[in-house]
Order: sequence, then structure tokens, then C-alpha cells
Amino acid sequence: MLIFANNRQTKQTMRKDVAVLMVLWVMCIPYATFICASATPNKLDTLKAFLRKKILYDEYVPIDSVICWSENILPVIKTNNRNDENYFLLQLQLANAYTLRGDISLAIDRARLMYEEAKETEYEFGIAVANQAIGDAYTIANQCDKALDSYQDALKELNHLSQQHPYRIQLLLKISNALQRKGQLEKAQKTLHDIEQTLQKQPDYATSFFANIEKANYAISHGHLSKAYLKEAAAYLHNMDSIYRIHPEKFYCFHLKYTTAAYHRAMGNWNRMYWNKALQLYEELRQEYTVNKQSAYRWITQETIYLYKIQGKSMAACLLYQELYSTVDTLTAEGYVRQINILRAKYQIDQMEIASREEHNKFITGILTWSILLVFIFIIITIMLRKQRQEIALSTQKLEHLRTNAENATSAKSIFLSNMSHEIRTPLNALSGFSSLLTEENLDNETRRQCNEVILLNSELLLKLINDVIDLSSLEFGKIQFCINKYNVVNICRNVIDTVSKIKQTQAIICFITELESMDIETDDARLQQVLINLLINATKFTSQGSIILELRKQSEQELLFSVTDTGCGIPKEKQAAIFRRFEKLNENAQGSGLGLSICQLIIEHIGGKIWIDSDYTGGSRFFFTHPIRQSQSTNPQKENNA
Repeated sequence: MLIFANNRQTKQTMRKDVAVLMVLWVMCIPYATFICASATPNKLDTLKAFLRKKILYDEYVPIDSVICWSENILPVIKTNNRNDENYFLLQLQLANAYTLRGDISLAIDRARLMYEEAKETEYEFGIAVANQAIGDAYTIANQCDKALDSYQDALKELNHLSQQHPYRIQLLLKISNALQRKGQLEKAQKTLHDIEQTLQKQPDYATSFFANIEKANYAISHGHLSKAYLKEAAAYLHNMDSIYRIHPEKFYCFHLKYTTAAYHRAMGNWNRMYWNKALQLYEELRQEYTVNKQSAYRWITQETIYLYKIQGKSMAACLLYQELYSTVDTLTAEGYVRQINILRAKYQIDQMEIASREEHNKFITGILTWSILLVFIFIIITIMLRKQRQEIALSTQKLEHLRTNAENATSAKSIFLSNMSHEIRTPLNALSGFSSLLTEENLDNETRRQCNEVILLNSELLLKLINDVIDLSSLEFGKIQFCINKYNVVNICRNVIDTVSKIKQTQAIICFITELESMDIETDDARLQQVLINLLINATKFTSQGSIILELRKQSEQELLFSVTDTGCGIPKEKQAAIFRRFEKLNENAQGSGLGLSICQLIIEHIGGKIWIDSDYTGGSRFFFTHPIRQSQSTNPQKENNA
């Protein structure tokens, strides 16, 4: 009974304890959640800081913590924003952390997951980073050719975003490392040159640190040729040490020691004392990473084995190799390669699909382009044919016009020869007839005097006709001389009136009217007098009585207006349009060649004026012409050059 009582009491006590624990658990859950929620942003900031510094761990956050934090934080970021650069860079950081810890399978799975997520959203930056992760996996498996292809594919994807993307330099560092591993040192040197130029534009101490590692490795690989390369390597190591002293990160320290050991190993080819320094550094690093005998430990041990071999210490190298082999992951290197190849094949299949779509798009684009080009060519040909037809039609019109002009010229030549023959024949007949009379001996003096007057008059008519023809020809071809100077036009008009008054053969009064006392103009006084005399002489021929008036007035500040008005028989309106034609005469019996008004028109137009007949005047005939006060720049030089 006592035993059963004790058991009953014990059960009751246990129930109470369980109840208390459940209450405490319920109370602690919110608090624990709050602590985790508040701690997550700090962890995320730390991981982002690692991204900026290009490190995987530090003195306070070991590699295991980085992996644990990343695995917890990445799902949260995935739900909020998958297409974010930091999201994929944190995944790459996690994959590298797996690799450094020796979990190659997890690193490959993470690369696969990155690629699938980036492919699903068609996020080019994510695809580029996933390709880099694949390249890193190939590098661990010593598949340098495939690693290089993956890095170059990553760079190609990144270039689709921008040729100047900030992440481009990280891929160049990976490509340089792969090229050096393959022995393609010239291409590696060109890549290092691109890295150096990019750093000059976008300086960054973390990237500079790893760029100096690649430069140092390049110089060390040439160290067997000349010590000058090793001096360059020492300079790069000094740059790394300077950065490390300013930013003393544990991750930097590992790479600095690792690269320095490689430098001492190369210097041992020239001085074997350096091999001991290299062994000392390798041993320090092995002791530091002996807790987790995975990737970093393997790299260091492999370098130590190689150093023992070149020193001839085969036994020490064999012992280290046996130790290294016992710690190798159960998954063989061939298995790693198969996993990576499967992931790589999936990427290549996707790329082939993309290429196929691009080819299809190019084909459609090509068809559209050629169609547009053919339409464009057809339009051009149509336009050219239409233009050609227009040119042919225009040429036909020009030919017709030239033919008409040629016919008119032939007709004008015939008319000219006919008129000239008629005009020349009349005075020549008079000269011939009266000259033969003078040879007779029985003529009295009065008859001889009359014959001489007739001969003199017809000689003057013939001379004037020839002068008019020469002036007309010279004016038409621009060969006549114009001497432009300043003259007082009022004085010119008065002189012309005096001259015509003395030789007139009419009873009409000739006078000059103007309100101007004096007026200086730029003109050729001889040509202006020729125009005025021609107009006045024509007026005297058809005005036997009445008056002939020359009038001058200032029409504007730039122009004078001349007029010659007579009270003669006038010109019928139906003939006014033809009076400026050559050989046009109202009275065939009147003296003159019919060229005077044509010459006047050409002279006035050359000077810059205009001549016309007043069709509204019915008291006889009235001619107007204008004359510029100042010659224009386009007219004046021409006249002076002709002069």
C-alpha cells in the first residue's frame, strides 16, 4: 500500500512539473522568437559586410557560423525579393563556404539551386553568379578547361546587363586564375591588364588585395626564368601586406601567408634557404586548419607534399600523402565531376534553347528586314523611274525650247539680214548715185553742193547704223564699257537739251523741266546721254510742231525718274508692246535703223533701271525710265570690271 501511495504521489509531482515546464515553454517561445528576429538583421549585415570585404570568415565568425546563418537567412530573403543581387551573392558566399569546409556536394547543390532560381525568373545577374559557382566547383575538381568556360559564360551573361557592371572585375579575377592554371599565361596577362585598368576607375581595397594575389602568382610562375619576376612578386606581396595592415582580416592573413609561401618556394630555385621558410609557413597554416581537415587543409598539404618532392624528401611526402588520403571525402573526385557535369549540361541545354530561339528570332527578323529592304528598293526604283521620266520630259521640253530658239534665231537672223540689207542698201544707193553725178563735168556748183550734202547725210546714216549694230551686240554679250563715276545729272540733261536743240529738224520746242538745282548720281555720263539723245531724236522725228519736254524728278531716296514727252502723232496701243524690238519702225519711210529703243532698254537695264512707255498718255507719246542714285554692290563692280 505504501508503495502504491508513493507511486501515486510521484505521478502527481511529475504532472505538476510537466505543467510548469509547459507554461515556461509557452512563455519563452515569444521571447526566443523576438531574440531571433532581432538578431537576424545583425547577422545579415555581417554577411553583407563579408561580401564587401570579399571574405568568408573572420576572427569572430568562423566558417560554420557563416554557413548556419546563411542557411537561415536565405529563405527569408527569397520570400521577399528573389531578383536581388545580394540574394545571389549570399548564395555564392554559402557555396564557397561549403567548398572551404569540404562539403563539395552541398556546394554543387547550392550552385544548381542558384541556377534554377535565376533561370525561373530569367534574372541575368543570377545566371552569371550561378555560372561562377559552377566554375568554382570545376576548379575544386581540377577541371580548369570547364571552369574557364563557366567563368566566360558568366561574363557573357553579365555583359548582357552592362559592359561596365561593377561585378565584372570579380569574374576577371576568376578567369585570370583559370588561365594561369591552364598555362595560358599571355591571355592571363591581358586579363590582369584589364583588371588593373578597371581598378584605376573603380578602386576597392578588397579587390586590389586579390588582384595582387593573381599578379604575384603570375610573376611566381615565371620565377624560374629570371629573378626580376620574383622581384615583381615581392612588390605585389608588399602591396598585400600594406592592405592587410590597414584591414587585418583573418581571411586576408591566410591568403597572404599562402602566397608568401609560394614565393619562398619559387625563390628556393635560386637559394634553397627559402624552402625552409616556405615549409615553415605551410606548417603554420596546417596547424591553423588541422581541426577541419577539409579543403583549405588539403590545399596546404598538397603544396607541402610538392615542396618535399622537389627537395628530394620522398618519405616525408609519402607520409603526408597517406595522412591526406585518409581525410578525403567518401565522395570521389569523379563523382564530383559527374554532378557538376550534370549541372553544366542543364545550363548548356538551356543555352541551346535560348540560342535556338535567338536563331528563330534572327530568321524572322532577317525576313522582315529583307522584306522592308525590298520594299525600300522598289520604292527607290519607282522614284528613280519617275524622276527619270520627269527628266526625259524636261529634256524633251528643253530640246523643244532649244529647237524653237534655234528656229527663232534662224528667223531672227533672216529678218536681221533682211532689215540690214534694206537699211544699208538705201544709203549705199544714195552714195553710189550721187557720187557718180559728181563725176560729170557739166554740173554747176549748186548741184555739186547738194550732191555733197546728200552724200554726207547718207554717210552719217550708214555710220550710225553700224554703230547701233555694234552697240547692240556689245550690250547683249556684256562687252560694252561702262565707266561709273559721280556726275551732276542736272548738268547732263541741260547739255543734252542744248545739243539736240542745235541739230533738230523740227519746229517743236525742246525744253527741260526739273525742281532739282543739282543732283549727283553714280552713272556713266556717256551712256546716259546716249539714251536721252536717242529718246529726244525719236521725238523730233514724229513731232513737227508743239513741244518736246525732258523732265527729271526724284522718285525716292534711291531712285530718279526721267520722262520724255512729245505732242507728236503718238504710238498706237497695239504697237506699243513691240517698239523695243530690234528694227521695229512705226514709219518705214522715216530715217533710222529701228535699233535705238532696243539699245536704250539694254543700257538702262545695265545701269540698274527700267524703261517703259506710258500707255495712258494720249497727247502724243511719253517714255519713262528710272535710274538709281547709288549703284548697288552687285552692279557697280561689274560695271567697273567691264570698264
